[in-house]
Amino acid sequence: MFDRKTGRRGFTLIELLVVIAIIAILIGLLLPAVQKVREAAARLQCQNNIKQLALATHNYEAANGYLPPGQNSNSLIGTLGYILPYIEQGNIYNMIPQNALVIPGTSGAYYLNGSSWAAANNTVKTFLCPSDDAATTSPTQSTFANVAASGGGIGGASWGGNPYPTLGRTNYAFSAGATGQNSPAPYSNWVGPFTTDSKTTMTGIADGTSNTIFLGETLGGTDVGARDTVFPWIGTGGMATAWGPLTPSSWTTYGSKHTGIVLFGWGDGSVRPVRKITGTTDWWSTRWYQNMYASGMNDGMVIDFSQFSN
Repeated sequence: MFDRKTGRRGFTLIELLVVIAIIAILIGLLLPAVQKVREAAARLQCQNNIKQLALATHNYEAANGYLPPGQNSNSLIGTLGYILPYIEQGNIYNMIPQNALVIPGTSGAYYLNGSSWAAANNTVKTFLCPSDDAATTSPTQSTFANVAASGGGIGGASWGGNPYPTLGRTNYAFSAGATGQNSPAPYSNWVGPFTTDSKTTMTGIADGTSNTIFLGETLGGTDVGARDTVFPWIGTGGMATAWGPLTPSSWTTYGSKHTGIVLFGWGDGSVRPVRKITGTTDWWSTRWYQNMYASGMNDGMVIDFSQFSN
């Protein structure tokens, strides 16, 4: 449209609408790309977190002569609590009384008491995957006080609803192997490094650290829809691997918000993506056995990583 007074050509309404439509289309095309870039960055940060946590257990072992336990049977403090000084969180670690960290533990040292509870209410960024909202979500069912695999299953205690929203949470759990210590056969063949009151040494991992899972991602609940449950970092003990990285995930399984995969850290500090299993556990399949071989530290089996990883 030509304006005779100014001698300038303006936009007609139709032209303006066409321009707006083109811009909207371009934004629509750009958003998925931006989301992919964000997820790639979040996944990279998650990988870095897992690597730091795995290497922190090496430093703990160098200082103490053995790896930290999966969980302390008295205080119910899990592996993450023991490695705080090795991820530059010494101030939080120093809030926890020594009697709560002695293995196998001192009676009456449950972390709900005194300064251990104050420590537990701190959020530690390295314990959180940026692809998830574990630190801020309000679970619909419960916040766990503690959880660990032992005796052929997974057990724990939880508070109904979300009465302790400030309790520091985690997206990572160390591996107790198939179902933890004191498991019945055949699960007893695949015990992992981080069981209740364990003092595993690097030399005690006969399969080698590059062939043994140390930790993986967990949501402490479902990866589909609203979060039902969440885990606190202080009370998350050695998790079982027998159920596999399912989707939908649950408090008994490893899981993540990454599309199609769950990240696992190995004893040598490497991080590998493992494909999610949709629906139910693929019991006794070739892939399931390979996962068990990777979970056990002394089974002597050769792992075919192509069976279960991307």
